[in-house]
Amino acid sequence: MKEQQIEDLFDFYGYTDLYKRFKTPLYVSGLFDEVEAEQLENFFDHFSFQDNNPLFDEFRYWFEIFLVTNKH
Repeated sequence: MKEQQIEDLFDFYGYTDLYKRFKTPLYVSGLFDEVEAEQLENFFDHFSFQDNNPLFDEFRYWFEIFLVTNKH
């Protein structure tokens, strides 16, 4: 997924501040390199980070678990 798509999705779901914190770790880790926009949308539809301020490793953990449990 392209960087602009990632930023737009974070913004759409109200996670602009989270994106700003995670921008560099997302790029360095390549977490979204092989991910479709729909997968990130589905993740945000099922997980909420409004009430907490996760670390990047925590976010990555939940995202990777989500990907594994939602393989078709």
